[in-house]
Amino acid sequence: MRIVQLLVFTALTFFASKLSAQESDSAHQDHFECGYNEATERLFEKFPEQRGIAEVARKQLEAETKDFIEHKDTEDDLLIIPVVFHVVHAGGDENISDQQIYSAIDALNEDFTASNSDIGSVIDEFVDIIGDVQIEFRLAKIDPQGNCTNGITRHFTELTDEGYFDMKDEVGIWDRSSYLNIWTCRQIGDPGPGGTVLGYTFQPSQVSGSFGTNYDGIVMASEHVGSIGTSTSSRRHTLSHEIGHWMNLSHTWGDNNNAGVSCGNDGVADTPTTTGSPSFCDLENVTCGSLDNVQNFMDYTFCFRMFTEGQSNRMRAAMNSSIASRNQLYTPANLADTGVLDPDEICFAEFTLDKNPKICLGQEITFQDISYNGIENWEWTFEGGSPATSTESNPTILYETPGEYSVTLTVSNSQGEQTVFKNDLINVLGESEYALPFEEGFENMSDIEENDEWVVVNPDGSGVRWQVTDQAALTGDQSVHVRGRSNQDFQKETLESPTFDLSELEDGAVFSFKYAHARRNSSSDDFFQVRISRNCGENWNLRETRDIDELPTVSGNVGGQFVPSSENDWEEVVIDNISSIFLTNQFRVRFEFTSVNGNNIFIDDINIYDPNTLSVDNSDVVKEITLFPNPASENVRLRLDLNENQNIRIDVIDASGRIVQSPFSGLMTSGAQSIQIQLDRFLTPGMYFVRLTGEEGIAVRKLIVK
Repeated sequence: MRIVQLLVFTALTFFASKLSAQESDSAHQDHFECGYNEATERLFEKFPEQRGIAEVARKQLEAETKDFIEHKDTEDDLLIIPVVFHVVHAGGDENISDQQIYSAIDALNEDFTASNSDIGSVIDEFVDIIGDVQIEFRLAKIDPQGNCTNGITRHFTELTDEGYFDMKDEVGIWDRSSYLNIWTCRQIGDPGPGGTVLGYTFQPSQVSGSFGTNYDGIVMASEHVGSIGTSTSSRRHTLSHEIGHWMNLSHTWGDNNNAGVSCGNDGVADTPTTTGSPSFCDLENVTCGSLDNVQNFMDYTFCFRMFTEGQSNRMRAAMNSSIASRNQLYTPANLADTGVLDPDEICFAEFTLDKNPKICLGQEITFQDISYNGIENWEWTFEGGSPATSTESNPTILYETPGEYSVTLTVSNSQGEQTVFKNDLINVLGESEYALPFEEGFENMSDIEENDEWVVVNPDGSGVRWQVTDQAALTGDQSVHVRGRSNQDFQKETLESPTFDLSELEDGAVFSFKYAHARRNSSSDDFFQVRISRNCGENWNLRETRDIDELPTVSGNVGGQFVPSSENDWEEVVIDNISSIFLTNQFRVRFEFTSVNGNNIFIDDINIYDPNTLSVDNSDVVKEITLFPNPASENVRLRLDLNENQNIRIDVIDASGRIVQSPFSGLMTSGAQSIQIQLDRFLTPGMYFVRLTGEEGIAVRKLIVK
């Protein structure tokens, strides 16, 4: 008995198809295979008691189906099914748009009323048995708590790559007797050899009883939902296939695991006995003595177009049954409770932006209306923007003057209007907010998100983000940190700097900072990246990557919340490969920390400077000064020629200006001198400066330790 139906996509090969002209859009498309065994084991391993319950329910539903079909003597009334989409995402393209979901509803309503645009290409042999299921799907307008909704919920979680019971447990389900629940996610996971799952659902008998109240519904890979966005027109029928299973249909060849293996029967009288098409659309395919209905939604090809009358009757019988509460969905009381018969009353006005609202001069922001329901008119007002007003649903606005600006949106239809006003939403940064040298230790900052320059990007809106802390600092009392120990896996937290003017520099710039981090355990996989931008963040270029093998600054694992406790817990990063193309007045820096079962990270002592300002030649002190070799690893020799006898101090300084070693201090005679400076015991790889301070002045040379 089939417990769960899965669609498995493989893109390992393409098959040459024998297609008629009207089927040419299906050539070389994806195809389905089934992961039945693995899915069944997954179900019964988690809920072993459900096996017996499911078998009893299956026999009852089959008896009810037979009786329903035998006594059916009237035309079918239209059944309306309230639907909720739970979009499960981690901030990527899998966070599909409302419009893509609307296109999925449109495709379902076409397929289940035999009005899909490709129904006319059904071949002559099957035209007379095309089934009109007479079912319409509508997004809910009232949620289980009685609040206004657009029938779409969004959930930020890395379980978007899991797609099974854990995902449903975290996201939750709306009452399955009132709503058809559809979860969309980035990927459902691999049920075994064969590829990536496109979608799955349980037949009604498998989710009978209390078990089904938590798991009944359909899970879809986001790339196979609707016909736009991340999906395509050829994939728009995939959800119809799954809803066929949800309404108690089997594949056209029955309940065996794989298409193309053996002749089977799906329990529907007017679907030909077949092995099913395992890969491609052959309209002349004959596998079990008669022409196969490869255009059937319950086959595995992407040229499916139709249900049969027999399949339609079987689905209507499932919807007439109390098993899995299918017959409760379309009752007048439930349609009223879910609001699907109500006119589109606007109950929520809101909009989103395509980028962080802290932008630079001359940048554009696209605003997207996400108000609901039934918006017909938009009136935008953009303080400081060009244009200053718009009646488009998703306008793009240019900002050319520094400052903070408000945005107002009023949406309306024949039922009324709603307004949302956001004061000082847009912060347009000026060019060259800082000249060099620049130092930042976060000492005079209580909340980094409330300042006018630094930008915190926090995709899920949680409290785990870049924040100012007084728990630890290398210098002073404060630093910034991410509590990665408390973050979700693969959550990326971003911190972007204000703009800097590097346009007057000749030989590049140097950017340095100190950080501290620790492993949590052997499974930790945190990683950290640093990027720079020449155009205020329109484009970012990678300059430093540290994975879990290079990232920790302390040895061993720290099982609790890591906090650096000494200077030795910090490490310096010096980035000096900032080429001339980046010497603009819109230079910015970005820190990106991604948590994967890891721990906290701290940053302090950020410096950006012109290296030439520290490379001083002072002829009153010294005739000649050189370092050899340079770069150096174990030691370096300082050669100099003094003008006269004098007291000399030699210091090795790191990129932030801190003295890390003083190899000589005392009287030095005139003439040529040579001093060896040991490096390997004192200095980590990076950029340093050797400074000679005499009675008449200072001379400095840059040193690279490798």
